[in-house]
Amino acid sequence: MSKQPKGISLFLLLAFCIGMMVFSPVALAAEPQQQFVAPRLVVNSSFLNVRSGPGIQYSVLLTVVGGTELPVLGRASDNVWFQVSTVIGVGWVNVQYTVPRGNFENVPVIQLSEFIATSVQTTPITLGLPLGQGGGAAPEVAASTVPTTASGTIRVTLSNNRVTTVSLNERFRAVINVEAVNLRTQPVDGSPTLGTVYRDDTNDYPILGSSKDNKTGVEWIAIEVVDVGVGWIEAAKVFFRLSRAAGTVMQVAATLINLTDSPSGSGDNLPILQSGAEAFLRNISRDGKFIQIELGDGTLGWVPFDAVVTRTGTPTDEIDFEQLAGSVPTTFIQPGATSNTTTTGAFPATFGLDTPHIVINTGFLNIRSGPGAQYSIVATLSGGTELPVIGIAPDNVWYLVEGTFGRGWINNEFVVFRGAIQTVPIIRDFTAVTTTTLSAPIAVVAGSVTLYAAPGTNFGAIGALNGPIEVPIVARTADSLWLQLNTSIGFGWVVANQVIVRGDGNLIPVVG
Repeated sequence: MSKQPKGISLFLLLAFCIGMMVFSPVALAAEPQQQFVAPRLVVNSSFLNVRSGPGIQYSVLLTVVGGTELPVLGRASDNVWFQVSTVIGVGWVNVQYTVPRGNFENVPVIQLSEFIATSVQTTPITLGLPLGQGGGAAPEVAASTVPTTASGTIRVTLSNNRVTTVSLNERFRAVINVEAVNLRTQPVDGSPTLGTVYRDDTNDYPILGSSKDNKTGVEWIAIEVVDVGVGWIEAAKVFFRLSRAAGTVMQVAATLINLTDSPSGSGDNLPILQSGAEAFLRNISRDGKFIQIELGDGTLGWVPFDAVVTRTGTPTDEIDFEQLAGSVPTTFIQPGATSNTTTTGAFPATFGLDTPHIVINTGFLNIRSGPGAQYSIVATLSGGTELPVIGIAPDNVWYLVEGTFGRGWINNEFVVFRGAIQTVPIIRDFTAVTTTTLSAPIAVVAGSVTLYAAPGTNFGAIGALNGPIEVPIVARTADSLWLQLNTSIGFGWVVANQVIVRGDGNLIPVVG
């Protein structure tokens, strides 16, 4: 037997040891491999529009069916719109109509100014366009119609035959702050103009997009001017005011007022508002002396009711949005359509993607007078009904909704929420918003009433009740003239017209 050199033996021993380390189950278990799951969105509706930008004002690139998986490339700062990859290129979808899958930690935020909103219309709109302004002789639109002049906006006639356009889910409007500005076809200085817009502080315009000229650093916004079209102006030449479409707008009347965190609370770290500052009305204190307001940047706070006034005098202040969304005959221009689609009935009860609303997801659902099953039923609606959401209870279970029945509360377990929930205010004092009625019948004693042993003044009095108090009703006579109450001094009868009954009277049993 030949003897192997010592160097070869050492080499074989070293190779054997390394092999044992590589294939050792213990070594594999000590360092598990972390797998990154690429983020994607699965379409969770029958159909979903993929748009050219992060908002419904942008054009539809394509429509995908439910179940389609879309790889995620980026997101807008509102975390509502996500940039995705499609078979025809990059587009944007609303995440609330999808199911997220994968790891979203590294999805970058894409600023709106990083891309040009090419989907915003850059050619003149010819509805009602006068002669000699780029559109030729276009027919005048009758004042009784409400045509959309750009995707997502509606043309309305105000007082004195004044006309404006509005988007039902807009938050801000643009006001020209220079003597005159050119409305251009592209967000670039020197591009062709659609016309000149002159300063008028009583007028404002819907904002349909924004962009930045990377060469000059100038910020641009797209606005819509009635009978001229949709075009671009420099952002520095406008200031922004709040739109009535997003809620009742209040103006500060006091010289200076401090925003507080609660009625009569602290104003630490909250801004001081000057006269003329605008904010949305969001809530009213129980005593009616304070209101909660929301500033344009989303800051919430409380101010004395007598320190503000309801804003008037702007175009959106004149619009009856309830009528606009319910009973106005309309003429529509569908995106991509070659002609108008006219309807003679009511305005369709549809909502923008960002407009908070619910869809009833059961056969029938009760709308109640307060945020709880203990409150009376104000309406019963069938499945599929859509209702706008105007508030949320602090428990995040009950939504305050609005409909033909007025206002009422609905349990979120039986509905599907659509829209941007972060824009819905929390209603902490719901009695200030809607009148509640308990389901269990109670008697409200305002003054002093006599309690009798039986239903009749000829029976002995067993005591008196001094209001204001609320006591349960346990029975009534067949003629409903007398009510039996369960009081702190025992059961007794009172004359029905001496108390206020709250709740469902049909639930009171008849005795005698």
